Amino acid sequence: MNPKVQEREMQVLRALASMPFADTLELAVILGEAYATMHRVLISLLADGVAGRVNHGTVHLPTSGRWFLTAAGVDEAADQLGFATPSELVRAYPVSQQWLTLLLRRMDAVASVYRLATALSPGYRSHRSRVEFHRRGRFDATITLCDGRTFGVVRQGLGLRRRSLHDRLRAIAQYDPSRRPGTVLVLVPSSWEQRLTARLCERIHLDDCYVAVESRDALESETDRLWLERTVGGYNRYNTLNDVRSRCSRDRGWLMRQRTRRRASLPHPERMARSAPAFGLSPSEKRVLDIVTDHPMLPREHLGRWLGVSDGRVSQVMRSLVDTWGLIERHGRRGRVRYTLSDGGIRHVAHRDRAQLPAARETWSTALITDCHGRRRHLGHRIDTRARQTRHADAVTWFLSELAAETLADDSSALLWTLPTERATRSVRRGEPSIAPDAVGELIADDSTVPFYLECEHRARHPRGVRAKLRPYTRYYSQGKPEDDHPPFPFTLFVVDGEDVEATYARTTAAMRSMTVPVLVSCRPVLEGSGILGRSWRPMWAPACPRLRLSELRAYRWDALYNVMRRDGYFFAAPPAHKNKKTTRLVGGGNSGRGGP
Repeated sequence: MNPKVQEREMQVLRALASMPFADTLELAVILGEAYATMHRVLISLLADGVAGRVNHGTVHLPTSGRWFLTAAGVDEAADQLGFATPSELVRAYPVSQQWLTLLLRRMDAVASVYRLATALSPGYRSHRSRVEFHRRGRFDATITLCDGRTFGVVRQGLGLRRRSLHDRLRAIAQYDPSRRPGTVLVLVPSSWEQRLTARLCERIHLDDCYVAVESRDALESETDRLWLERTVGGYNRYNTLNDVRSRCSRDRGWLMRQRTRRRASLPHPERMARSAPAFGLSPSEKRVLDIVTDHPMLPREHLGRWLGVSDGRVSQVMRSLVDTWGLIERHGRRGRVRYTLSDGGIRHVAHRDRAQLPAARETWSTALITDCHGRRRHLGHRIDTRARQTRHADAVTWFLSELAAETLADDSSALLWTLPTERATRSVRRGEPSIAPDAVGELIADDSTVPFYLECEHRARHPRGVRAKLRPYTRYYSQGKPEDDHPPFPFTLFVVDGEDVEATYARTTAAMRSMTVPVLVSCRPVLEGSGILGRSWRPMWAPACPRLRLSELRAYRWDALYNVMRRDGYFFAAPPAHKNKKTTRLVGGGNSGRGGP
C-alpha cells in the first residue's frame, strides 16, 4: 500500500475515533485536508466495512451523511493505532457503547457543534482542530484550534429551562479565567433568549462570551453579524465569527480533564444508529416534535394549519412520531385528537437538550397523581394547567396557527418565530413579574417588522378587569425597556371573544389618561372574517381610529420622552436575512430553518 494512502487512512481512523458522527465536509475542514481526498478515503473505508454512514438532518442544518466506526472498524482502528486490544481503544477514545449512547441522544446538538467547529477552523495545510464533547459539567463541548485558541460551547434547547442555562453560565463566570476556554459561545433558540442571556452575561461579568440564535447562518457564516456581545455600558454589539475568533485569547492554559469512566464496553454502532430517533426522524418530523414540545395537548387541526399541509400529510408525519418512534401520544377520539409528548418523547427531549429528566417529567408528563389534598391531577404542570384552561390554551394555539397559515399564503409576510408563555415571561425588577404574555413572537408584514406580545383574554370583560389587565403593560412600556427587549419595538395584541368585549376595551382605554401605550385589540369573529393580517385591529392609543392592518403599524412610533404613540413617516425595515419567507421556521424555538412537512 502507498505509505501516503496508509498515513491518510490512519489519520481518518483516528479522526473517526475521536469525532464520531462528523460528516465529510466537517472532517475535511477540521483536519485541514481537501474534501476530495477525505471523500475518497471514507468511501474506501466504507467499502471495506471499517466505516459506516447514516443520514442525519436537523431543523437548522440540511441532511448529510455522518460517519462512524463499525464494530469491525473499532478492531481495525485498535490495530492500526497501536492498541493491544479494542477495549483499550474504547477507553482512550469516545467510541465505547456508553459514549456512543450519549452522543446519539444529543445528536442534534453534536451536529451543531461540528458545524460551528467547521466555521471556526482554518481548513487548510493540515491545520487540525479538535472537538471534544463533555459527558457532564457546564460546557456541552469544547473546540480547540491548531494555534491553541479554545472555545467552550453551551447550548440551550427547548427542553432546558432558562434558569438552568443561567445557572451554568454563573458557574462558568466563577471559574478561574486561566482554567476555562478562552471564549464562551452560547446557542439559544430565539432572539428573545439571546438578548436576555447576553444581558445576564454582562451582569455576572462573564467576559469573552458571545450569544447567537441556533440557525444555519450562525453556525456556518463567518461574515454575518449574528453573535451578540454586551459591551461596557449595556450596549449590544453584534459580531461575526471572524471577529469572535480573532478576539479569542491564546494564553489560556486550560485543558479538559475527562473523568475516567469505569465502564467502557465494546459498542454495536450499526444497531445503535438504526435505533436512534435522531437518525430515524426527518427534519420535518423534528420540527413537529418542537411544536408539540412548546404547545402540549395541541389540537390536530391547529397543527395542520400551523404547518400549512394537508390532513394526509399530518397523518403521515404523526404515524412516524406516534407509531414508529413512540415520541408523541394521541389523546381524544377522531375529530378531537390532541398531541403531546409521550414518556419516550420526554426522555428524548431531556437527553437531547441536557435537561434533568425528573424536571422534564414534572413539566410534560400526562401521568395522573394524587396531590397532598387528595385531588387527582397530572404530574406535568403544563399538562395540568392546560387541562384546567383548555379554552384559553386552544385560543392561543388557534391564533398562532392561523397567523402561520396566513403568512405562508402571503409572499410578503413571514412568521419568524414564536415562544409560548412559559418562556415569554419578562420581569424588569427583581422579584416583580412585569408581564406574562400568552406568547411572544416576531412577524414580517409587507416588509415591515412587527414584534408582538399576544394576550388571549376571556376573563377581563368589564372596565375594572380591563384596567387591571392593562396595568402591567402600562408600567412595562413606561419603564423604557421594550425597545431593548424586543426591537425595533413590540406591540401588544389583545384577542377577546366578541365585538361587545372589544367595545368595552375601547371605552375603558379612552377614559384612561395613561393609556398611550402600543396596545391593539380585536375579537375572534373579526379575525376569522378579515384575517389576522387584514384590517382587524383597533389601536387603544386612539380608540376612535379606524381598524388597522398589522403592516400599517410601521407608520407609528413610540415617543419615549412623553410615553405616547405618534404617527409619522418612520418605517421599520425588515432585516435582510429574512427576505425569503420560505426558509423561516414557524415554531416556538425562534430559528430560521430549512424545509418542512
